[in-house]
Amino acid sequence: MTDRRHGGADEPSSGDAGADEVDGASAGAAAEVMRADRAATDGVDASVLHLSPEERAERGIDDDEVTEAFLEVARRGDAADKDLRGVTLPALDLDRQTVEGTDRHPIDLRDATIESLSATFATIRLPVHLEGATVGDLTLDESHVEEALLGDGATVTGDFEAFEAHFAGDVEFEGATFEGRVDVDEATFANDVSFDGATFAGEVEARAAEFYGDSNLLDDNTSFTGAAFEAGADFRQASFGFTHFERATFATESDFQEAAFDGDAEFDEVVFEGFADFDEGRFDGDTGFADVEFRADADFRGATFSGGERALDEDATFARSTFAGEADFQHARFRYVTFEAVTFSGQVHFEEATFTADADFPSVHFEAEADFDESRFNEDADFSAAEFADRCVFRGAEFTGGANFLEDDLSFEGAHFGDDADFHNAEITSANFEGTSFGGEIDFSGAVFSDRIDFEATQVADDAFVDFTRAKIKSGRIAQPAEKWVRYDLTLASLGDVELVAATDEDHRRLLDFFRFCRTEFTEFDGHEFDFSGHRQYLDRNAWAIHEFHEPPGADPDYALEMTPEVIETTYLKAKQSAAAVGDMKVAGEFRVKRQQFSRKENLSVVRDSSAPLWTRVKNLGRATENYFLGVTCGHGMRPIRIGFSFLLAPLLYVPLYAFGGSPFRTAAGQVAPSEALTPEGLATLFDVARFSYVSYTTIGYGFLGPEGRAAEVFAASEAYLSVVLSALLVYALVKRSEM
Repeated sequence: MTDRRHGGADEPSSGDAGADEVDGASAGAAAEVMRADRAATDGVDASVLHLSPEERAERGIDDDEVTEAFLEVARRGDAADKDLRGVTLPALDLDRQTVEGTDRHPIDLRDATIESLSATFATIRLPVHLEGATVGDLTLDESHVEEALLGDGATVTGDFEAFEAHFAGDVEFEGATFEGRVDVDEATFANDVSFDGATFAGEVEARAAEFYGDSNLLDDNTSFTGAAFEAGADFRQASFGFTHFERATFATESDFQEAAFDGDAEFDEVVFEGFADFDEGRFDGDTGFADVEFRADADFRGATFSGGERALDEDATFARSTFAGEADFQHARFRYVTFEAVTFSGQVHFEEATFTADADFPSVHFEAEADFDESRFNEDADFSAAEFADRCVFRGAEFTGGANFLEDDLSFEGAHFGDDADFHNAEITSANFEGTSFGGEIDFSGAVFSDRIDFEATQVADDAFVDFTRAKIKSGRIAQPAEKWVRYDLTLASLGDVELVAATDEDHRRLLDFFRFCRTEFTEFDGHEFDFSGHRQYLDRNAWAIHEFHEPPGADPDYALEMTPEVIETTYLKAKQSAAAVGDMKVAGEFRVKRQQFSRKENLSVVRDSSAPLWTRVKNLGRATENYFLGVTCGHGMRPIRIGFSFLLAPLLYVPLYAFGGSPFRTAAGQVAPSEALTPEGLATLFDVARFSYVSYTTIGYGFLGPEGRAAEVFAASEAYLSVVLSALLVYALVKRSEM
């Protein structure tokens, strides 16, 4: 009995009577005789499978006979019979056949050449080796392949079709080449799948396919590592276990819409030459997109990155990847994700994205507009050293912060904003903007900092400023660097115990020149009132003015409120309340004086308004006069020395009237001509007139001096009234002063 192992030549036994008959014949003919002898003994004839196409043609063996022989070998042959390495076969039609055998030896077609192989609706229960084989069309639509299908290094010159096929064993095509279309739509791969280093010259269609390797404990159930997709790749709604696409290349569009990755998904170092679509993708394990090149647009809209159970690893990483086109992560949901050192050359969209754990964006380069509108950061967000070359938008974003008490909930430390940055209505727990630089308007209008802010920014553009209009800042620190100071607009803002500091003491003297207070609230946060005490040196030097704002030449910003007298008055009222709340009555009093000054201007503006009712204008004139009188006499209670001098010198204001006013102003002290005022007699008369004025003013009333003219009687009475008023003001000013 002959024996053929691993494709080696059959050798006759020493006692074979037919050996002399084949002397000088070809090796192929000898092999055929041996197989015939074997068939006669065992009932399996594999010889027809080893013939060349020309030999089969000479003997009149058609394709159906070859197929029958193949099935017979599969069903009844032993290991030697199934060793078909290097054979050349015509089209094999195994449709609706059950390919099984008496044993589980694989069908070995390594390095074979097969015109085509069709097994539609077939059931294959034997392992099949196609390593190094060349196959035309390979059709397995709706088949059941229950054992391994191994095709490392194989070449499929036609289409590979496995629509709704079920592969229960391993499927391996490492280094294989698929020259035609690959269609595994809705196919199920229940065990390990490997297409590492494979080349797909035609389109790959794997829509709704399932790639699971339930028995694999090494977490590499499905692998396309280093694969080359030279035409479109469609994995829409596909399901994966643990998946590897590292170093794969997609020459045209790749579609992973609604794909589900139940285990880890690795796409590190992949090159996407065309549009990469991961919309609504679900990544339940750890996901790697590190060092990836997206050379066209990339979509991850609505994608979910849940991450695995390893607490020390990122759930998703895009570290060092490059996005040459537009990147869209709208409505995406992340757990712990890092975009460290990523470069976004096109627009990037994170509108309404949700980050349930830390979100790391350190050293990211945004070369076009970056949009994070209404995104949610539930734990720490790190944008340190990020570069925003174009406009960035964080409108309505929420930075809640996590349980890490040693780090900032939001950090832009060392970041650079080359253009406008929009944080309008953002909600931030705590933020770090130290070492940042701005080249455009920074809009924090309506933003809320519920814990604290640390802000130290440099100004790149001369007209750049930070807009905190209507912002709420509970506490923190805003510092000006040594140079390139930034202006801060705090119109309608609510400011708690925020420390304003400069690099040097000398700089601190002009610090408030770069802060615009306009109807700013200073007492909204209970126990966190803003304290002006640290700025007394500046305030003293600048006449306690806080509403004025340093404007660079040519600047024309669009402020939320115009600095009208009414607005300025309210500004100082709120500043006074702030100083009083922290117990600094000196500052509170000075702000009250400033408030009264602008209250007078407001009253006078109504007086000058010809459209206002007459009575309204009259009332405001009275208020302005009263205001002016209080300001001149006692500085609205803040100048006791002034009211003291006013009280002492007020009677002298009447002396010229009494002395030179003629008969209506004549008193018992007499009168004198102005030309004789400096004569001895004139000076004596002036002294008596002054004495009369002080007697009337103090209401001493000795009786030897009195008014004689009607006007003198009226003015003498008014002096008594004036003394009461001024003495009351003196007491008022002294009391106010004692409170400081």
